[in-house]
Amino acid sequence: MVAIQSRVPNTIALPIAVSRHEAAALLDISTSTFDEWIRKGWMPQGIKIGALRRWDTRDVLSSWRKLVELQRTAEEDDDGENPFDQTIG
Repeated sequence: MVAIQSRVPNTIALPIAVSRHEAAALLDISTSTFDEWIRKGWMPQGIKIGALRRWDTRDVLSSWRKLVELQRTAEEDDDGENPFDQTIG
């Protein structure tokens, strides 16, 4: 029997550092959303070297994983009750 090779690679080769636009593209979000996430502290500030600012792809992906974990924790803590359910309107 001949083994069938997967056409999807197990890993994706990413550059070490990326521009703001590329960092946003890694997350499939707009640059304005990426900027907002930086302001909120959800994403790293990047590193400025000379006139260029670059983001370490490992830092961006690590920040993403932290956001996902926080979201999962928040969903687990949600008891499903809405405090406004008892409000008469």
